Amino acid sequence: MTAGVYVRVQGRFPFQIGPNRAGTALGIVRLGGHREGRETGWQCAAREAHEEASLQVSPVPPPRTYWYETAAADTPALFEGAWLEEGVAPILIGRHLNRHNMTPIYLAVSQDKPVPAHETKGLLLLSPEEITTILSKEITLGQYLDAGGKALLRADLPLNGRLQPFPHLRLLHWVLTQHPEILS
Repeated sequence: MTAGVYVRVQGRFPFQIGPNRAGTALGIVRLGGHREGRETGWQCAAREAHEEASLQVSPVPPPRTYWYETAAADTPALFEGAWLEEGVAPILIGRHLNRHNMTPIYLAVSQDKPVPAHETKGLLLLSPEEITTILSKEITLGQYLDAGGKALLRADLPLNGRLQPFPHLRLLHWVLTQHPEILS
């Protein structure tokens, strides 16, 4: 099972960036990963935020919790059940089609400065406006940086590499559209 987190750091959201599996673009991926041992979803998400971006995070209670099927993540639906795992409620709960595993994604804040850690090639520090731009048109890493975008890179990533938003970036955009108060 996996868990993830959207961390707000001074009005921006760090996302990992690195070559996609095919090597044809630079994937933009949320912070998170696989659970270890008997970790709860929140414990996993907090650990992954530290391991991937050197962030100590504090949970933010979500205004609502939504669920989505990972193969059809266009519009999440209101989650009508109760998240029973632990006291921290996620903003999103994803379920892979034909599987019972649920992937919680949490909201958090941090006062720390993000720093790419371990195997993280780099971090994009995305404002809501930059998220909209990346989702609305094809853009390269160089174009993003030339437009004033913020990135912390540990590896030489090609400036002509096309940014490829993974589904969690689209989901964050949807959440921010529904709940702009998350930014305050």
